[in-house]
Amino acid sequence: MSEPDDDLFGRLKAVVLTAQTSSDGRIRLPAERRLAEQLGVQRSTVRERLATLENLGFIERTPGSGTYVQMPKPGFVQLYFDLAVRLGYVSVDQMEEAREMLEREIARQAAIRATDDDVAALAELRDRILHAETIADGLRADHEFHMRLAYTTRNPVIILMIQGLSTVLREVVHQRRVRVRQVPRGAERTNATHIPIVEAIAARDPIQAVAAMDKHFRVWDEESARVLSARPAKAGSNDEGTASDD
Repeated sequence: MSEPDDDLFGRLKAVVLTAQTSSDGRIRLPAERRLAEQLGVQRSTVRERLATLENLGFIERTPGSGTYVQMPKPGFVQLYFDLAVRLGYVSVDQMEEAREMLEREIARQAAIRATDDDVAALAELRDRILHAETIADGLRADHEFHMRLAYTTRNPVIILMIQGLSTVLREVVHQRRVRVRQVPRGAERTNATHIPIVEAIAARDPIQAVAAMDKHFRVWDEESARVLSARPAKAGSNDEGTASDD
């Protein structure tokens, strides 16, 4: 029978702080036997706890190489937010508000840290949004655009949080976004907001980048409100149809 957890994870954290760092900068944990000795528990207990951490994405076990600490995978954060919404701990509105707060700071940091390659990639995604032939293409390009913005910050915490938030929101507000894109005015206005974002980042102007992101969300809120106040879309409408895109 395995020992009670007590502060086992706390003791494991202490081990991590003194663990070896590999040549590529990764933190390598001791072998299971050595780890059990350091923690004062049975090896089977260590194996169980490591399996839990691996499933959560906090460690990676490589056969023949060792066990390494890593940032949790986006799926972990996505699962947390998904369950939190379903269980009523947070609302979709609260998640959207948090995402918008993060996106404003992401725009600012992107303007400061973007490389020429980042700007080129964002410009390409902007063009895909502007010229997408279907709503589905526009949705994909829009998602990739915002993910690329997050990667441009070079901040793993920001990237992890925006991946989790955006993926869940992408699913729960999908129909609303489709309906906005089905209206030419809504598609045209939301498309156009991506242009000044890229321009501000290309100019390395963080103040304008935040202002452009503010306008992006303001236009989306206006068009979403317009769509929601109108009559529901007809049954059987084609979500994959041609769109002026987002």
